[in-house]
Amino acid sequence: MADTLLGQRVDAIRRLARRGHAAPLGKVVAKARPEDIAAVIGHLTAPEQRLVFSTIKQDAVAADVLSRVHGEDLLHLITDLAPERVATLLGYLPGDDQTDVIERLPEETREAVLARMKRDEREEVEELLGYAPDTAGGIMSPTAFTLRENITCRDAIAAVQAASDQELIYYAYVENEEGQLVGVTSLRNLLTHPPSTKLSDIMSSDVIAVRTETDQEEVARIAGRYDLLAVPVVDDQRHLVGIVTVDDVIDVIREEAAEDMLLMAGVREPEEEPAGSRLWGPARRLPWLLVTLAGGLGISELIHHFDPLLKSDLVLAGFIPIVMGMEGNVGIQSATVTVRGIATGRIDSALGKAVGQEVFNGVVLGMVFALIIGGYSYVRFQDSRVSLSVAIAVVTGMTSASLVGTLVPLTLRRLGVDPAIATGPFVTTAMDGLGLTIYLTTAFLLLGSTGA
Repeated sequence: MADTLLGQRVDAIRRLARRGHAAPLGKVVAKARPEDIAAVIGHLTAPEQRLVFSTIKQDAVAADVLSRVHGEDLLHLITDLAPERVATLLGYLPGDDQTDVIERLPEETREAVLARMKRDEREEVEELLGYAPDTAGGIMSPTAFTLRENITCRDAIAAVQAASDQELIYYAYVENEEGQLVGVTSLRNLLTHPPSTKLSDIMSSDVIAVRTETDQEEVARIAGRYDLLAVPVVDDQRHLVGIVTVDDVIDVIREEAAEDMLLMAGVREPEEEPAGSRLWGPARRLPWLLVTLAGGLGISELIHHFDPLLKSDLVLAGFIPIVMGMEGNVGIQSATVTVRGIATGRIDSALGKAVGQEVFNGVVLGMVFALIIGGYSYVRFQDSRVSLSVAIAVVTGMTSASLVGTLVPLTLRRLGVDPAIATGPFVTTAMDGLGLTIYLTTAFLLLGSTGA
């Protein structure tokens, strides 16, 4: 239903934008939420985007829209805006959203906008820019609601009421006299205990916190595991420097899922894509395809090496696609399951069990398909040696592929490389080569030296 309404709104805004009907366009835009305006902008051409954005009358709404668009869409919107205007709009956003927008601007524009921001806002943004963008420090909100451990619930409630500068208060974090995070309590606790109760008596001292350098994926896992609406971020001295809120966690999950999908296809989203460069898309895919080409040439040379064997019994060649396909698919299945297990943290707690299960899967599946393919081969060609070669190759290959598909993501993670790459063209090609090597070597050993 929501997608249908969005589609209708996109069509209506696009028609008005193309006709240059600014007045009726402004009325339609005025009724839309910032989230919907940003979604609509993603479906429009650059001139249409600028026209739609210019009809937004409320600066707070315009700022919200800026924080929700990405890539070239953002560049299109700010093209006609002076740095002073961009700085004014950013003033309506919290510090973490300001930083997100600033990060996506070209360097020259970024410096111009920063120079025109209020001093306290600029210092906050510059501090956040100092953290890597994919860490807790890079995605956190630098404002967190804190209380001293020696105050009462009455004082704490008064502090909550006075905290008008706080964007959202999920939890009340408790600090000691040195400003170190020592506890956390919910707003419900403050309201349900007697006003004279000390925070130190009702707070939970078992605070789940992350460091500024913690990877954003780990932050998302922690938030999901412990059902947290916000995750506190601390420095080396355990001073609270910010919080990662649930909306940022959702963004992380979405971004990481999109990145993993691209890696599975052998494509990586660029950090910065030059505006208007049509060659950027092919260029960023070229390295992956070159790896696939190199692997394919290696497989071709392997086939040529066994050329005499294949010429002596052409039936063997007919089973090459089947053997490679079955082993490649089971390997990718194991790699995908393992990558998913790493992402959810399931494999961390049961590593040996996960590896053993995938190998067992490979053995069972290999035996099933060995019987099917080997049986078909014998019925069709009446050659027991070829049938046995195919059957042995399928069992051995599918078992090996399951093991490799499980170990490669685990190894990549240990090396600090995104495990999702294990399901991309590189590993697919490697598994094809492994399967073919096992098949042709088995056939050579069973059929004798007449082959090679």
